[in-house]
Amino acid sequence: MRNIFCVAPVLVLLAAISANAQERAFYAGKTINVLAPYDGAGSYPQIALALADELPRHLPGKPAGVAQFMPGAGGLKMANYLYRLAPRDGTTIAILFDGTPAAQLYYAGQGVDYRADEFLALGTLTRGDQSVLIVRADSPITSVADARTRDVVIGGAAAGAGNVVVPQGLNLVLGTHFKVLMGYPTMASILLAMEQREVDGTVVNWTNLRQLKPDWIAGKTIRVLAQVGFARHKDLPDVPLISELAEDARGQETLQLVSANGASGKGIVTTPGAPADRLALLRAAFVETLRAPDFIDKMNRQTLDLDPQPPEFLAEATARILRTDPQIVSVVRGVMEGK
Repeated sequence: MRNIFCVAPVLVLLAAISANAQERAFYAGKTINVLAPYDGAGSYPQIALALADELPRHLPGKPAGVAQFMPGAGGLKMANYLYRLAPRDGTTIAILFDGTPAAQLYYAGQGVDYRADEFLALGTLTRGDQSVLIVRADSPITSVADARTRDVVIGGAAAGAGNVVVPQGLNLVLGTHFKVLMGYPTMASILLAMEQREVDGTVVNWTNLRQLKPDWIAGKTIRVLAQVGFARHKDLPDVPLISELAEDARGQETLQLVSANGASGKGIVTTPGAPADRLALLRAAFVETLRAPDFIDKMNRQTLDLDPQPPEFLAEATARILRTDPQIVSVVRGVMEGK
């Protein structure tokens, strides 16, 4: 894994050294609560368990660590708790669900009771949770531009799902002819539909695709037309972002918002108002956690593309999303709601 956070850890560790003596007594005997927005066997609970096991070892006083799963409202329940109710003393950290900033735009006053830009970031685990628009390799479609003159059937789940919103957003901005066939209950069922030629393609998380169909990638039986995110994935340097396909600034901003759910890279944060000295210690402990062989092994078992980024990365991605023109937010929310 590449050098973590480049120069940033030096500053974090210097801050931690200065805080260490003052805060050692605070963390001794305490418990670090690591919140996850979902339960079950997915990556979020596993990341929370791994962080709860490793991160406290790198804090002065060696506090205990406990993972807490807080499912509900697609991740909003945890985010609201972290913002409104969690102790603001540096003992609670959380893995934000990928759509945390965008949800603030879509659902303000309708279930969102937080400000994403006020969470204090420790860093992120990745550069973004990238999805890709794929078609079968035997399809006549070789680029998104081809979909302007041909119908392309895309397998999707339901209104609001990424594999529905992305093709509909492309139709809106680029005038493409993606026809979304909804109702598939799982990604596995959509990929089976591709094999059976019920659909031409879909939008799928790149990591999930590598888990479910590694032979498709190795055998080049699919074609990746575009990727969804704020930065190109390291595996796909020559595949354009959907926002790069827009022909004007408004179209680009629209497709960036469509891409926003995967842009924050599994951010790790603590509460607003946590004391600065303890925040420095948490950030230093997070850096050391990312270097720990056992933690890296656990992330590899989740096939998570560890590409850690500093706190500034999450802050900048969040600010970029929250700056979106309200009219564009309204348009994309309409697409999400199937209007």
